[in-house]
Amino acid sequence: MIDSTSHRELQLEVHEHPVTEIVLGERTILEGTRLTVNVTDMKGIAAQEDALADIEVAVARPGESVRIIHALDAVEAMTKVEGPGTVYPGFLGPALTVGRGTTKKLTGMLILSTTEFPDPAAGGLGYREGIIDMTGPGQPYCQASNSINLVISYKARVGVNNEQLDDAVRRSTLRIAQFIGQTSANLAPAKTTKYELAPVSPDLPRIVYIDQIMSQTLMTRTFIYGRQLGDALPTLIHPNELIDGAIVSGNYKNLQKVATYLHCNKPLMKELYRRHGVDLNFVGIVINRGHRDTFDLKEHGAQYAAKLAKMLGAEGAVIAFEGGGGATVDFMLTVKACEQVGIQPVAEMFEHAPAGSGEFPIVYHVPAADAIVSRGAACEIITAPKVDRVLGGDRRMSLYGGAVIEDASQSFPVATDEYWGVNWQLGESRFVARDY
Repeated sequence: MIDSTSHRELQLEVHEHPVTEIVLGERTILEGTRLTVNVTDMKGIAAQEDALADIEVAVARPGESVRIIHALDAVEAMTKVEGPGTVYPGFLGPALTVGRGTTKKLTGMLILSTTEFPDPAAGGLGYREGIIDMTGPGQPYCQASNSINLVISYKARVGVNNEQLDDAVRRSTLRIAQFIGQTSANLAPAKTTKYELAPVSPDLPRIVYIDQIMSQTLMTRTFIYGRQLGDALPTLIHPNELIDGAIVSGNYKNLQKVATYLHCNKPLMKELYRRHGVDLNFVGIVINRGHRDTFDLKEHGAQYAAKLAKMLGAEGAVIAFEGGGGATVDFMLTVKACEQVGIQPVAEMFEHAPAGSGEFPIVYHVPAADAIVSRGAACEIITAPKVDRVLGGDRRMSLYGGAVIEDASQSFPVATDEYWGVNWQLGESRFVARDY
């Protein structure tokens, strides 16, 4: 068994600075809970990327008649003021192990990136439209709809391809997040939280969190310390590293998306931390890649993830995943592999079949998965309302089912699984399931 005291030295203090208003003005500064953003500052940061021609900057608040389209990612504004490395390591600085020292975060707000990719593409290379409604019946289904969003809409230079644009947008958005986070550097926080896997009673059950993340091709990438996960074997990571931004999203299959801010604040991770030393011993996180190409590779990844969990001395595992149909196979094989090595697994997932359809709600299932927490299914057809403002670029958008909306400001029927990040939003929100 791995001696988990080897990673208990990671002690992180997070200072929170709540933001209740964002305005555009002459100077980028945080005063109390009011953030002023200078657009020229934002444009200067974006100009560091040759692939970017220009940006537009806007603010979207919960409850406003606003629809954000062409959404890519949402990240926290934060900065490190003590300890090794930087926030979003590997992108904003060397890939030094983070999760130690002091990190300051602006809460209640997000930096949200949007763009329109120049090259047509489909399948794993294609972008799936990202829609966020800040009001109306679709709002509860959208990640980032309950935060004040600083929306940065990027325009590509002529001749730039999809990959060049994607990489430039990601780097620029993370730089902006750090720059805005630095407005809190010399301010007293409203709240301080210490994160440490301190030694606890040996009588408490040892629980590991296995987080299966999505990484396939250009539009479905996830990065750890600045490197695409690719075909990497499952790996052990400390929860504090996630809090500091070690995992960055590049997944644009948007119903399945886990935004970067959510990787930093996974509800399961935070709950395990809250209960550490109370009724369980949180021993760490195993990251596994989902949607491996063949069944043998899926089995390989599942067995390796279970092996790492066993080496941590885990007695139970909470397992969650990002992805769609094929990734369910990786996920279920991991559940099975944990049970095979004597670890009791609990699976947390969404369902694929709409209620009342008569279809089996899970694409792939194993008998070991006999303790499942369901997020429900996002298959309802609703009416997206007409809105006063559309942010994100050109108002024309193509939905996954093939429908083309020429003017995104207008009302249109939409399946709830068209909304940005809905699969995780179902579990993160106040949705509940009732059995009649």
